[in-house]
Amino acid sequence: MGETDMAWSERKTGYGKGHYFNQMGLALLVLVFLIALPLAFFPEDIRKFYLSEGGPIEVFSAAGYLIVVATLVREMSYRDLLKRWYLVAVLIAMCLRELDFHAHFTTHNITKTTLYVSPDVPLLEKLIGATVVIALGVAFYLLLKNGFRSFVHGLRHGEATAVAIAAAIGCAVLSKVIDGAPSNLTFLGIHLTRIYTSTVFEEILELGIPIFLAIAAFAAFPTQDGLTKRASGQVTPNNPRSVT
Repeated sequence: MGETDMAWSERKTGYGKGHYFNQMGLALLVLVFLIALPLAFFPEDIRKFYLSEGGPIEVFSAAGYLIVVATLVREMSYRDLLKRWYLVAVLIAMCLRELDFHAHFTTHNITKTTLYVSPDVPLLEKLIGATVVIALGVAFYLLLKNGFRSFVHGLRHGEATAVAIAAAIGCAVLSKVIDGAPSNLTFLGIHLTRIYTSTVFEEILELGIPIFLAIAAFAAFPTQDGLTKRASGQVTPNNPRSVT
């Protein structure tokens, strides 16, 4: 094992673990603060802008995905990027989904069967939509196939990257539960009216997805400066806080 490999191992088992867990705690506090802001302090006009299409929450969410993509492109080799293209593809798709690209350029939402069965939709549009959906399906399949086992292993060992990914998945699941609750409960005879509070929780949880994914990416790729210092002996395993 070379010096850089040793530095990588020491960084991930020493400094990185506590540092990135602290970041996750801070991220959680930020999300709670962003939920409380419109509910307790904002007037009506600012509330509408806060969660509007093209508003700050939507823009920050999209920007978060781009930060994760930029981290992967910066830290991974060209060969690894080609081999793991599905990582970038899924992240870009999530970014575009946040900006509603899946519904802006086609007659119907590309995830809805209406687009593919409606006689009013041109064939080319159907083919484009189907191609995008199939490509994303393949990307998610490869992501699960190649990453699920290491993800579970990381959770069992308390690795920061795996825990941050789990937090992002939790945000996604909770936001979908809140979003679908009114329609999903109607078959039980329960009729819920969508209120502003539920919308706030849903949108802020969606913002939490790229935030936790960014932390996962940072934890997976320690800074080169820290690795160089550790490899050169300027930082020892017993003094992890010296790493910047």
